Formats: sequence, structure tokens, C-alpha cells
Amino acid sequence: MKNYVNTGLLWVIGSLCLIFPSSCKKNNDRVPTVAVDEYLNLNLPEYVNLNAINNWVYYNYAGNRGIIVIRNSPTEFIALERTCTYDPSVSTAYVEGIPNDIFCVDSTCMSKFSLIDGSVVNGPATQALLQYRTELLSNNILHIFN
Repeated sequence: MKNYVNTGLLWVIGSLCLIFPSSCKKNNDRVPTVAVDEYLNLNLPEYVNLNAINNWVYYNYAGNRGIIVIRNSPTEFIALERTCTYDPSVSTAYVEGIPNDIFCVDSTCMSKFSLIDGSVVNGPATQALLQYRTELLSNNILHIFN
């Protein structure tokens, strides 16, 4: 008799969980994957900020909501998707760089990310920003791709 009660109780609880899913945000949305294959001529005036280490620029012609390009060393660049990982389906969920700083923030959910590697500094976001691959080519051309 006891086994029937336990089994019945588990069945009822399981059924209720299916009927009434949690109303809490589960944060399992993913930033959509898009093809990126861009070449930036770093000699152009719009990329002059990338001449100095730890400076960044927006590149709004690729990615979901644009890309932040950061120079981490004389030969190393980071390219981060601007779409916030907390709730990427919200149209205002994108990060903006903080002037003269190595952080960016999403003004919708207030998640803060490092521009060094895209990691979360404080949430509610729990996933790092999507990172694209970079390669510095001859003639000061930066290739951003996935």
C-alpha cells in the first residue's frame, strides 16, 4: 500500500510540474549563431582607437547586434558579440562599452562584462559574451570570423 501512495504522489507532482511550469526566468535562451567573416582595415580613421592596447570600437555590420573589437596586445584582438546573454530575445539586450574602461554593460538587465574576455563581472547574466575568432593579417587587416 505504501508503494502505491508514493508512486501516486510522484505521478501527481510530476504531472503538476508539466502543467504549471515554473514562472521564473530560466535564462536558457541562446544568442543566435550567425556567420561572421569580416575584414577590418585598421589603417582607416574609424578604427584609430584600436592603435592603443585596451581600446575598443564598435563594428555594427556583423553579428546579431554588432561586435565590440578590443585590442589586448600589439598582435591580439578580441571580438565580442554585443548581444547580452541574459535575455537575447529582447531587442534592447545589447552591451555598450564604458568609456575609458575595460567593461561593458547591458542597460536593460544591468549585466556587466569584461572586455578582456567577455566574462560576466556581475549579473543577472551567467554566460560570457559570445566571442568570435580574430587574426591580424599583413597590411594591418584584422579578420573576424567564426
